[in-house]
Amino acid sequence: MKNKLLLSSALVGSLVASSIAMAETKITGSMDISYTARSAQSTGASDSGFGRETQINVSNSGELSNGLGYSAGFSLEMDGGGTAKNNENVYLDLKAGDVTFTVGVDHVSNMDSSAVPRVSAPANSIARSSADLSYNQGASFFTAGNTSQTHAKEAMGIGASMAGFVLYYAPRLADVGGGNDSYAGGNEGSAYQIMYKGNAGVEGLNINAGIQGAEKAAGSTYTSVRDVDNTQISASYNFGQFTVGAGKIDSENGASAAASDRETVDYGITYAVNDQLSVGINYAETELTGQANDEEVTMVQVGYNLGAVGIVLSYVDIQNVENAANTDDQIASIRIATKF
Repeated sequence: MKNKLLLSSALVGSLVASSIAMAETKITGSMDISYTARSAQSTGASDSGFGRETQINVSNSGELSNGLGYSAGFSLEMDGGGTAKNNENVYLDLKAGDVTFTVGVDHVSNMDSSAVPRVSAPANSIARSSADLSYNQGASFFTAGNTSQTHAKEAMGIGASMAGFVLYYAPRLADVGGGNDSYAGGNEGSAYQIMYKGNAGVEGLNINAGIQGAEKAAGSTYTSVRDVDNTQISASYNFGQFTVGAGKIDSENGASAAASDRETVDYGITYAVNDQLSVGINYAETELTGQANDEEVTMVQVGYNLGAVGIVLSYVDIQNVENAANTDDQIASIRIATKF
């Protein structure tokens, strides 16, 4: 799930489960529709088209008979082209005071997020119609050419969180679970994540920082050559109508010992004109080991919130796509989003 323009939502559905005291079931959803046009020197073509993403979320929460808090849920995502995802935000949480224990996939706070302010989706999401970017707003394990990415949280695992800190361990990277009582095998090694997300007690401050790693494993897509350790730190500060922030990401390529480690610096500033209108500008520069050219991404966004519906206009200029010289793309997009 990507960071999008925050919209108000109405919760529907409430049931009582006889085995759980004071249980409540909620059903929520979201839908994004976009139209994007691209002038792409990287591919030698210009094109345009629609994109879409719809998602339904089901959750249940309450109190167990032993007094522990409980919540569980899952999401069903359907993207354009008929691509369905059933490993979105699958979780079972047990809460004891301020500590939450979780088992699931794609649920805990993760390093795919960033504190760098944006009006809506990051440039790497808007630019997916282009060749893959070296830039990504979060740290990830990736293969050469950055054509495949995964994160520690994108695997079934166990975790604990308290006061903004999140610990997560996945026995097998990229394992999202087999059918029913069966299991999904594979060649990936284990992965972990340690992360902090909060304001450290300072009003207006937002920090997103963490480390994640995965062990070398024979036949692995992501770590066939070496163990990898990724780091990310980003922070922003809000003062009045302005929010400014910056971040730094280091991601290693476990499939190559010599090339394609990625280092990104990321900057952003947003301005809330009023309760409905926001504008922002972002700049990111990515260095890829073994490449002479830095990839530079500049994005300008304008967002308007109509309450139940948000509209975002984005323009992205990319210099040296995937760090290749003389491959520049320009992308314009309009995105309409709603939550319910």
